[in-house]
Amino acid sequence: MLKSLPTLPHIALIALMTLAISGCSKERIYPVYRENPAPKDALPIVIRVHDAPVDIPTPKVLVSYEIDPLCLPPINNFEGVQYAPKRQSVEFPVKRISESEFTTTVFKDGMEVADYYGRGPCTWTPSFVQASFAIVIDGREIYTAAPAFFPEIGDGVPSTTYVEKALTPLIDGQVPERAHTWSQTLFDRLSMADRQKYFPIEISSRTDGKAP
Repeated sequence: MLKSLPTLPHIALIALMTLAISGCSKERIYPVYRENPAPKDALPIVIRVHDAPVDIPTPKVLVSYEIDPLCLPPINNFEGVQYAPKRQSVEFPVKRISESEFTTTVFKDGMEVADYYGRGPCTWTPSFVQASFAIVIDGREIYTAAPAFFPEIGDGVPSTTYVEKALTPLIDGQVPERAHTWSQTLFDRLSMADRQKYFPIEISSRTDGKAP
């Protein structure tokens, strides 16, 4: 007996699925975003750590920038997803000025404005600054990070992150280990007794504090 041939809609569906799968597997190549070689719009900041249970190492400080979405290539994939990178981070050098204070200068114009996609110059907006610490306690290393919104720091509004003094892992078996942290809003909801279990890391513009 002859087998019936697939119907035309069935064939069309198979072709569409094959095309979609081949589109998904195709390697996507995007231009390399570049740091601004001569940034000028500087923001000096200071990072202060209070009442930490161990010696605090010099942090790694980076700023995350967001590209103007209007300069990204049009979405032309079956999934309807923008795969072009939307963010880029830049690390800035940090100077220790005391056992618990650090300074650095970050830049609003840290990324180079360029025509990355042939759609005109792509501008960048700094979204947040983050100080990350690799803390050693009892012979093991645990990480913690203090993020702050860049515009708020630029406007003179400090940001505080609270870290658990016990420095226990947020998740057992996590690699690398990361400490429990609270934002100011969540910290304010804790009882007075629980607040004593945390130490603060503050990020502010340098003009707001005593650091030189």
